[in-house]
Amino acid sequence: MTAPRQDTLPLRRPIRVESITLRPVAVELVPEQGDLAAIATFLGVASVETLKASYSLSRNGERVKLEGMIRAGLHQSCIVTLEPFPVELNVPVRLDFAPQDEIAAMASPSEDDEIDIEVLLNEEEPPEPIVDGTIDLGAVTLEFLALSLDPYPRKPGVEFTEPAPETPAESPFAALLQLKRGE
Repeated sequence: MTAPRQDTLPLRRPIRVESITLRPVAVELVPEQGDLAAIATFLGVASVETLKASYSLSRNGERVKLEGMIRAGLHQSCIVTLEPFPVELNVPVRLDFAPQDEIAAMASPSEDDEIDIEVLLNEEEPPEPIVDGTIDLGAVTLEFLALSLDPYPRKPGVEFTEPAPETPAESPFAALLQLKRGE
């Protein structure tokens, strides 16, 4: 599956890295009411009523640190009843960003290096790339919202009950079997 192109996202908020200072900069992202339907379609939910992302951005050299919270009120469709039901999400966000060339240098070993693959648990995530000197807070918001949605939403109190098995129709040979047994 390929990632959607940045210019086709229903929520965009590019921030130039040079506008971010050493001291944390507060940024709020609240989409227009008319954009909520497109966001709901993008996320695959019945509707989005409210969406607000509050971020704090700070810069250290070429690197950027983003922390914040996304709050959303939306409706998802129940997988059992297919009825929409309300969902409230509070999603914490913590990301580090670095220039693309720095990330590429970290990821590609030199010719002299041996390639060892080591899996470390509790290791920090690698930084996200800064593309053309900007960070798109809309793309970050949509990504974290999509990841926090329940893939199999179930309306509270609804349980799936397996239908009772149907009694199979009596075989035409069952009567012959009864005659053979003398019943």
